[in-house]
Parts: sequence; C-alpha cells; structure tokens
Amino acid sequence: MPTFRKDYGFLSAVEAAIHHYHMLDEGDTVLVGVSGGPDSVALLHSLVTLGPKWSLRLVIAHLNHQLRGATADQEAAFVGRLAEGLGIRCEMGSKNVAKYGAEHRLSIQEAARIVRYAFYDEVAAKYSANKIALGHQADDNAESILMRLLRGTGPLGLTGIPPVRHGRIIRPLIHLTRKEILAFLELAGSEYTRDHSNLDTRYLRNRIRHELLPHLKEHYNPNTVRALNRLGSILRDEEDFWDQEVGRRFQNLVLDHTPDRLSLMARGLSDLHPALLRRLVRHAVFSLKGELKRLGHVHVEAVVRLIAAPSPSGRLDLPCGVKVVRDREEVNFLLGHPEENAGFEYEIPRIRTTFIREIGIYLKLSVCDSTEVSHPKNHPLTTALFDLTAVTFPLKVRNFEHGDRFKPLGMAGSQKVKSFFINHKVPRSKRLRCPILISGGRIIWVGGYRIDDSAKLTEKTKKVLKAELLPI
Repeated sequence: MPTFRKDYGFLSAVEAAIHHYHMLDEGDTVLVGVSGGPDSVALLHSLVTLGPKWSLRLVIAHLNHQLRGATADQEAAFVGRLAEGLGIRCEMGSKNVAKYGAEHRLSIQEAARIVRYAFYDEVAAKYSANKIALGHQADDNAESILMRLLRGTGPLGLTGIPPVRHGRIIRPLIHLTRKEILAFLELAGSEYTRDHSNLDTRYLRNRIRHELLPHLKEHYNPNTVRALNRLGSILRDEEDFWDQEVGRRFQNLVLDHTPDRLSLMARGLSDLHPALLRRLVRHAVFSLKGELKRLGHVHVEAVVRLIAAPSPSGRLDLPCGVKVVRDREEVNFLLGHPEENAGFEYEIPRIRTTFIREIGIYLKLSVCDSTEVSHPKNHPLTTALFDLTAVTFPLKVRNFEHGDRFKPLGMAGSQKVKSFFINHKVPRSKRLRCPILISGGRIIWVGGYRIDDSAKLTEKTKKVLKAELLPI
C-alpha cells in the first residue's frame, strides 16, 4: 500500500491511488454510487475536480433500500439536489431490500449489497459506463478485515476490500480515513447526510466501528486502521502470487475438464503441502462452479482428508452443490450425480465429426490410404485406426453399458468391457464416460483404450478409417 504524506492534500491522495491502481483511463464513463453520506459525497467531489485530467463522463446512481422510511426519501432528495447543482445526470432507484432478503433467505446487509450492485450494473449498462466508483475508505477496510478475522477467515479474507475489482469497480478513497474525509468536507463546506442506522450496534460492523476499533486505537495502537490496511495490502500481493502458483500447479494436475466435471490426479494432490492443497481444492470448486459461496474451511478440510485417506474411494457432498468423488487415482469434482450426467448415444451416418456434449469430447472420423498412416503404436490411445472394409455405417457412439463385450486387439477370445476396465484399473467415474464405438451391432473401440480385433489393420488393408477423440 502506498503511503500518502499528510501535506500531499486530500485530492493528491485520491489522485495517487487512482494512478497506483490504474483505476481510470482517458475518456472513461464513470458511474458514481452516491448514498448522500460523507464518503460518497467526498468521492463525487473528488471525481468532479479531478475528472478533467482523464476527460471523464460522470453519472450518479442512488438507490433507496426502502428500509428507513422518510429518512431515506430525504437522502434521495439531497442526492438529487447535489446532482442538479453539479450538472450531472442522476439515476434514482428504489428496491424493497427487506422483501428481497426474506425471499432469498439473506441477511439485510447481504440482500442490500446484492440489490445495490445489481442496480449499479443496470445503470452502468444504460449509460455504457465502464467504471463504477464507490466510496469505501480505509476505516471501512479495517472494519472488514477485523470482522472477517473474528469469523475465522483465511488469508484471502484478510486482504480486505480490493481497491479495484474485475477492472471495473474502483475505490479511489480506499487509503483515506474517515477523519480525513470529514476534514476535507468541512474545509470545502460540503453538505452530506448522516445514516443513523450506522449507529445501531446490533450489527457486528457497527460494534467494530464504535467499540472495538476505538478500544484498539486507545489501548493498543493509535494507527490501528493504517496497520490493518497495510496487512490487507501485503496479503493482496501474496494472494496474487498464490493465484499464479495455484494456476500453474492446477494445469499439471488436470486429467479431464468439462462444464459439469473436473478430474484431478489424486497422487499429485496428496503429495502437496497442505497450504497449497487447500488452495487447489478451492480453485477446483471455483473453476467448476464459478463461485465459492457456502464453501467454508470445514468443507475444504473434508476434501483434503478424502484426498489423503488410504482408501482409494470415497465421496463428499459439498454445500455449494458440488460433489467430490475419490476414485482410485482420480479426484473428481462434479456438478450433479455422475450417473445422471454420463448417459449419451449418437448415431453417425457418415464420415464426420460428432460432438459428444455430455463428456465434452469431439469424435472426429476421417479416411485415408493405408500408405499414409504410420503403425498404430505410433498414435496416442485417443486415436484408433480401423480397416474401412470391416466397418459398417451408420456407426453408433454411446457410453458403457453393463454386459458389453468385445474382443480386445491381440486377444484370442472376447471379454466383458467391465472386466477390461477392472484389469486396466480404469476408475468407475471414467467407465460411464468412456465413448464406446459400435459398428453393425458390435463394439469396435473402447474409446481411448483398445480397438476390437475384428476391425484391425491387416496387410490387405487399403483404406483406413481414422477415429480421434479431441477435447474442446
């Protein structure tokens, strides 16, 4: 976190934060969330003053949460007058947050946050605003860090409020304290409203703001807010490093990745340091689900134990809707039950490429002269070569069914496909997803493993049917 000298002045500190985090670009359209409180008003005045340096176009957005009756209406009126006086377009919204929270079983604070950000997104889209500026400041950040610390968060939670999120949401006041903001407004003679619900100590954040932080400042460290912000900044840098490291390790462990399934190497995971393993588990869930809501430390630890267990099999249902299945040398993260997702059957009437949606694989067929192909051993297991005269169209590709039999290349007699899987230690989770290629009612390829002896290339082969399994 950059250190701002007091004699730089308020606006200089705001400008320094904007430059440090590259919050703005020339010609940006910026939606400014203005509640009417001191932080958002100071933010608005700062961007109005500094805006010409980036040729900014400003739009104000104000949302009435319908929680405080006439007081909220007065705040909306104040923001409207403020916008009119500055000559800035202002969009007013009103949402019943209490009703939304009840319908979605959310706390008032969480419901308000979701509804507010949805409103900002809506207004930003209307005005083609590519940035959303919010008034979070250093005290807010310190409160968030303390609140998460008391709840037992991990390092990511201690990073606090990000100065920039998704390259779009910016917080230019993030390094300025509440005291500095109030001093700036007083010096400028700027009016603002006061939200008296911020004094209600029934809420944890307010107890931290009015009780815990003042106590820490008085009895332990007068610079507690700065110290906590510095901690958040250090951990943000470290989390950035970890993200890169986890991403690199993750790619080396992936066996299969489709929209509803992620398979990782169990042995590679169990060899990792616990700190890295926990992060990889979270990364795996996020890569499949797109979020980490309701995934807590206790759930991550349960997955870690499953991976480290001596048993080659096991299963967990995570509260975020993801199932984790340990299957021999694989750890599978699934959306939905594996049997529910695996069933498929496609008819292939001619030479073409078929997309098997359920497993995220293309089956590509092509024909060539035997003189144009090398020995089958020179091809990966995901490629199979057949004597074209031994194949009858239409072909069919489907998943494994109990009772399937074929004559594996090189064997004298037939064998159940299930026995073949067991002998070759194919995980159960992969068996149902294995594409079985059928010609004339007989299996000619257990996709990715072995062709049927009846369809092999011989010295008499002239035309070759080439089948390839290609990932998305």
